[in-house]
Amino acid sequence: MRRRRFLQTGAVLALPLEGALSTPREAWVETWNNKPSLHIGGKPVYASFYALTDATGGRWSFDELPRQHLRQFADAGFRLFQVDVFLEDLWPREDAFDITPARRQIAGVLSACGEASVVLRWHLNAPRWWAERHREECVVYANGPLERVERNQPVRYLMDDLRRTLRVSLASETWKEMATGKTIELLRGLAGCEEGKALAGVHLACGVYGEWHYWGFMRNEPDLSEPMQRHFREWRQLRGKPPLPVPGMAEREALDDGIFRDPARREGTIDYYRCQQELVAGRIIHFCGTVKRHWPRRILTGTFYGYFFSLFDRQATGGHLCLDKVLAAKDVDYLSAPQAYGAAYRDMGGCGITRGLVETVRLHGKLWLDEMDQTPSWSWRNDVDTAFQLTDLPADFAILRRNVVESYVRGAGLWYYDFGPANGSGWWADRRLLAEIRRIKDVLERYHARPYSPAGDVLLVFDTEVYFYTATTPADDPMTDSWAVNRTAGAAYQSGAAVETIHLRDLERVALDRFRVVVFANTWLLRAGERRMIRQKVMAGGRHVVFQGLPGYCDGERLDAAFSREATGLPLERGEGSFDLGGGKRFSPYLRLAGKGRERVWFSSAPIADPARWREIFRAAGAHVYADGDCVVHAGGGVVLVHTKAGGERVITLRNGVRVEAAMEPRSSWLLDAETGKRLL
Repeated sequence: MRRRRFLQTGAVLALPLEGALSTPREAWVETWNNKPSLHIGGKPVYASFYALTDATGGRWSFDELPRQHLRQFADAGFRLFQVDVFLEDLWPREDAFDITPARRQIAGVLSACGEASVVLRWHLNAPRWWAERHREECVVYANGPLERVERNQPVRYLMDDLRRTLRVSLASETWKEMATGKTIELLRGLAGCEEGKALAGVHLACGVYGEWHYWGFMRNEPDLSEPMQRHFREWRQLRGKPPLPVPGMAEREALDDGIFRDPARREGTIDYYRCQQELVAGRIIHFCGTVKRHWPRRILTGTFYGYFFSLFDRQATGGHLCLDKVLAAKDVDYLSAPQAYGAAYRDMGGCGITRGLVETVRLHGKLWLDEMDQTPSWSWRNDVDTAFQLTDLPADFAILRRNVVESYVRGAGLWYYDFGPANGSGWWADRRLLAEIRRIKDVLERYHARPYSPAGDVLLVFDTEVYFYTATTPADDPMTDSWAVNRTAGAAYQSGAAVETIHLRDLERVALDRFRVVVFANTWLLRAGERRMIRQKVMAGGRHVVFQGLPGYCDGERLDAAFSREATGLPLERGEGSFDLGGGKRFSPYLRLAGKGRERVWFSSAPIADPARWREIFRAAGAHVYADGDCVVHAGGGVVLVHTKAGGERVITLRNGVRVEAAMEPRSSWLLDAETGKRLL
């Protein structure tokens, strides 16, 4: 037996239920109270889940500690749960497919909470033994051969996903057919057993960490395998283009105008990244549809997709750039992602936003689910009585409130994903944390029952397609992803205003009248129709418009500053040399204002990364600023959350003019009623 399999699977025995379930679970998403809402058994519910980890020691619902944590969350009022199951758990060798581990996962949840509705996170990764037998179906990396990885401790299935390890090509039709068949087999088995009555949804997972990033994407360049070569040839032929091989490293690294690929010269590379991205989106849609078609009642289907913030400057290689395709799919009910990474997002004083463009997802009638996976302040003590201890409970409360309320105000839900200290003890397995989680849940459930209304009057507009035309590493393009996306968003959220985010393609879908200022953050790619729409619609109505960087410099066919002048109405010209971002980071080309600007139109050659500067712009535009200083504000759905690192005397001004004088503690988060100013948490 392989060491990996020994550590991960083991014997999984049947776990009898403590009685039959009277009503099979049915789940779906539909608009209720002005937002996409989860429905269980015909009733709308606030989508707040508890989820076990995929990591060794904490993933099986019937083990001692996970079972205890499930009961703790059930006691805190949770009835929605998610647990991981891997294809390899059910299929450890070719002649031994058995759904007992999946049944036991569900039964373990039900033993902790008899009223549970369960979502299975179903990992479609090819089992290791299958990949070994079908190496011709596996990824070939453009930047080097497979790595030899030696581990001396228990490992997760997902460990080393970011390395050049043996992973199935997502272009493999052989894998797709196999995984489809096994998914159907699992569903048919669960539909015929008592545990299956509790199944409310399936979360489809594959790619790096189950999040549909292409294998190895942060450090490597996939995929030269024969399945991908074949798929790319067919992809081009369907578009009336001659076949080309998947580009190698030299072609991927080639740039023509600073950070840009010239569309006329780099068609093969641009097409490959687009092809790969469309492939991944298509796989998600296929497997969600497979679940819908092979389950006897309504069932929730969704996945990790729509990641945009903190993609480590690797958007084209492994990001989620075909959001519009997935949002258009009727078989996808929800998308999800963890909170964004990095100091501007997760640290105290950061904004705690999720990684997706939540408002765009909501506009398409899909539910968004955050993954709250940020660790509290546990410290390892190596003490016989207290192995772990919380070191900063007030800060833990502040982060919990900030992260959880952030999803609610944007019309979304979430789950708590319990990695736990050393994957051996629950992250929230402390009665004080659990009490705070219960308080947050109770408040948000009350407000969830009211008609939802968003509160942002600042709109940040982002694009995904631009990444096909720009460099794929931060060394070659330090500006587009790091600054124009991540530093811009982090700083804007620290301005004290209420911010919303949207994809460029949804500008005509959103009610622009709500917004006093629209920021075009990374929109270097603008086609003629988009340039016209910006001039005729976005710049109308007296609102302010902010352009930064290289707005419209590319139209998908060529690169030209004339496009930028057309999009903005400003006398922009190309500057000499490169622009200094500081810290030894420079980019080119860059644009500068060569004459008089326009009223209510702002331009910055480099992305704006200063909260005070954003606050100045937003105030000048007439946007509402709730609080000055270092405050992060999340507002919507009838509540306002104010988060601060420094603390101190604050005046929080609500949209209706009510002023709340708040003596805020350092590293704290206050939750207020948006009309009365009453403190809720």
